[in-house]
This record gives sequence, structure tokens and C-alpha cells, in this order.
Amino acid sequence: MDLLVTHIDLDGISPIILLHLTERKFAYHAIEINEVEKTFEELFKTDLTQYEHLYIVDLTLSESVYEKLATLPIPVFVFDHHATHLFATKYPFATIHVEMSGRLTCGTELFYLYLKEKYPQLKADSIAQYVDIVRQLDTYTFEDKQLALNVDMIRSMLGRDDFIKSIVKRLKKNEKEFTLTAFEKRMTKLQEKEKERYLERKEKNMKKYRIKEKPCGVVFAEKYKSELGDYLSHKYPELDFIIIFDASKSISYRAYKDDTDVAAFAELFEGGGHRLASGSPISDEFRENILKAYYDDVVLLENK
Repeated sequence: MDLLVTHIDLDGISPIILLHLTERKFAYHAIEINEVEKTFEELFKTDLTQYEHLYIVDLTLSESVYEKLATLPIPVFVFDHHATHLFATKYPFATIHVEMSGRLTCGTELFYLYLKEKYPQLKADSIAQYVDIVRQLDTYTFEDKQLALNVDMIRSMLGRDDFIKSIVKRLKKNEKEFTLTAFEKRMTKLQEKEKERYLERKEKNMKKYRIKEKPCGVVFAEKYKSELGDYLSHKYPELDFIIIFDASKSISYRAYKDDTDVAAFAELFEGGGHRLASGSPISDEFRENILKAYYDDVVLLENK
């Protein structure tokens, strides 16, 4: 049995799909960025020798985690594409690339290239096409933007587990083309109208600020964050980038200008990512401070 530790977005859950296609038995943890340190701290306390391989995809790790990974008695493989993670190329078990073949890559693609050399069944055209859809969406560099956005929309509608089952079943057919079903096309068309209304509502609530000497738009949103950031950053070119607060998860940064690097901005706040799409974590302490600022008298009764 193998163990996979990965992110929760489309680029994070697609490695789960790929492992299902190999027919190997495996367990996995899909986690938020701010859960990385705690997750590995707990994993290092367990008996990892029960696993044949440890795969880590689409997560930026700290030096302290790498030091412990290097001592594990099982093979470890790390696959990631964030510029803030390039320091890890000194570890022989880490495959870190921001670009490949003159274009941006993603964790799923790096993992796929590794797996397909071991499992020929992954070389089907439809699987390669699905992997590239994931890459386009995660790097926001599109060849077929609507298809990529619709795939992620389906993920949101179905939820992680049902989406994984649906895509695995489809890709096991080894067809030559990855396409949406007629039902999925109808559903995404209806959802697209709802998304347009959502973006328009959020635009009305956006405020413009200057933060760290950079003009930016700030909006609070819980969904469609990439689309919202893209929509607002193009509509307001006078802004360097858009900051999207999701207090339940994280803060997202989106831009489209070639001379903008939101990854560098995110690093100032313990985050990171890509030049035009990055994020930083929101701590429990930050959430508590929001409560205290509003209610004043706040006492935590239970700590899970």
C-alpha cells in the first residue's frame, strides 16, 4: 500500500485519480496549505513502514519537514511546481519544476509523468488530456478555458469523493478524447449563469486599497475565487492585483499583468504560489481576532 499527501484543489485531488487508475492500493490525506506542518508532525509519529511509497504532491514543505523525510526508511517522492519550493531541488527525492517545455506546469502533470513510466495504462489519450486540463486551470494558462472551468465547476458541484469516482470511471474507458457528458454540459450551463450573478454581486462589494505601496482590490468571497480574481483584475487594470478573502480557508491573490508577481507578495504573509495566482493562510488566531474585534468579549470554550 502507498500513502499520498496532497492538496485539496483540482491539482491536489487529481493525483488521487491517477493512483486509482494504476489499480494500486493506497491511502491519502487531502489537506489545506495551513495544515501541512501539523499533518506531517502527526504522520512522523506513526509507523510509516506500513507503506511502500510516500507520495507528496502540490504542497510546499519546510526545511524541517524535508530533514525528517530524508531519514524515513521508505521511498519518498515529492512533486510540486511552486516557485517558493525551488529550494527543495537539493533533495534527490523532490521533483520541483515551475515550467516544462516552455510553459507552466502543475503537480498533477509532474506526478503523471512519473507514474506513466511505471504504469502503461496511464498513457491513454483521454488521461493525458485530463491532466492538461488540470494544468491549464491550475496555472490559469488556457487553451480551452471553458472546458477547464467546467471541469472544476463539476468538482464543486459533486464534491471531492463523487468527482473522483466519476472521473476515474470515465478515464478507465481509455477513450481517445476527454469530454463532458450531456448532463454535465447542461448542469454547467445553468451554473455558469449563477456564477455570472455571483461575480457581479461581489464586484459591487469590492473596495480599493493601497497595501504595501500597491494598489489592489479587496473582496470577500467563498467560491469562484479564480474566476472572480480574473474578472476583477481585467475589469480594473489600474489595480496591481485582487485580494480575495475566504475567512473559512485562506486568502487568494490574482493578477494578469506581466510585471506583477503576487507570489512575492504572498511570501510576505507566509504564503506563496505562482506569479499571477497565489495564496496565504488564515490562522485560527486571525479568525478569533475577527470575533474579538466585533464582539469584544470572546472566550474559546473548546479546542478541538
